[in-house]
Amino acid sequence: MILYRYLVREHAAPFLFGLSLIVFVFTMNLFFQTLGRIAGKGLPILTILEYYGLSLAWILALAVPMAVLISTVSAFGRMAADSEITALRASGISPRQLIQPVLIVGVLVALWVAWFNNYVLPDMNHRTKLLQIDIRKKKPTMIIEPNIYNFDIPNYIMLARGVDRTTSELNEVTIYDEHNPDIKTTIAAKSGKLGFIESAESIVMTLSDGEIHRPTVRESESYEYTVFDSAQFRIKMPGLALKRGTKGWRGDRELSVRELMDRVNELKLKDSKINTKQIAAFMVEIHKKFSIPVACIVFVLLGAPLGMLSHKGGMGVSGSVSLLFFTVYWALITNGEKLAERGIMSPGWSMWMANIILSVFGLWFLWIVGRRTSFPGIHSIKHFFSKRFSGR
Repeated sequence: MILYRYLVREHAAPFLFGLSLIVFVFTMNLFFQTLGRIAGKGLPILTILEYYGLSLAWILALAVPMAVLISTVSAFGRMAADSEITALRASGISPRQLIQPVLIVGVLVALWVAWFNNYVLPDMNHRTKLLQIDIRKKKPTMIIEPNIYNFDIPNYIMLARGVDRTTSELNEVTIYDEHNPDIKTTIAAKSGKLGFIESAESIVMTLSDGEIHRPTVRESESYEYTVFDSAQFRIKMPGLALKRGTKGWRGDRELSVRELMDRVNELKLKDSKINTKQIAAFMVEIHKKFSIPVACIVFVLLGAPLGMLSHKGGMGVSGSVSLLFFTVYWALITNGEKLAERGIMSPGWSMWMANIILSVFGLWFLWIVGRRTSFPGIHSIKHFFSKRFSGR
């Protein structure tokens, strides 16, 4: 029991450090990705903080399994480097016995992540979407950047030479209407203004001093030319009427397992053959809610023997090894999702394939540790990371 407490305690510090570091890196990455769309738009600081606060939900869902892998490799690597693993094995304690308490904690963490992914994450994703809609209502020009083509409005491409965030006014506006591929309409105006009609779920563009160019159907070389002093265009945008705090329509990543199953059953009752792609997307999301939490257990199974074989307890080496395997894991998950949505692979196999493959590797590494042999190439890997992080 004392040994079990010691093993768990050895994992606590690297887990918390790894979790903090991963959350920080992901948050900074999100910040720089959304800097142009969120910061500098005249939004209240509390609204900006709320947006990033809500985004922490999906960051945590990914960061916790990664932190489990980092802490496991780091803790067992440090113990191996200090010859503690050798001493414990000499006293009759096998590697499997050393992993048992950490595996139990991994199961508990997996259960928490499963609960989080099913009950907390969908609501946070939904609240993030509603916040984004609310921001666009109050700051319509937030979606427009000067001198950059904008594709956010369905079937329209918009270009504005000047944008006033305070008044929502645009200068030198060009709009390409692509509803009909055969008849592409171009609208140009010296000035314009964006607004929303919430009840009609529409964006309103009020343009001044402009002209409309529209090719005729019969003669492709000729077109209609209309000049206007002022004109108003309404563009339907479903979802704009959603209000924060209301349930509204939810996407697949904003639903719990029960709600996803309800959607699947509804689609099957209508016509499962027609709705195959949508059903696959929902089923992928259901399996993902369980496969990612189970990765916490898989990463213990993988990280423990890797740490024992590496004999390195530093965060640099353990973090790099963990990043390598998590990249492989995430590549299998994302590509599996694409294959499932195309109907090439079943949703279940696409989401569990990564766990199965890495579990096999973990058991193999554990077998190698049990035989007290070295993993082929482990010294080359250690030498590579030592050079990288020692600066030699």
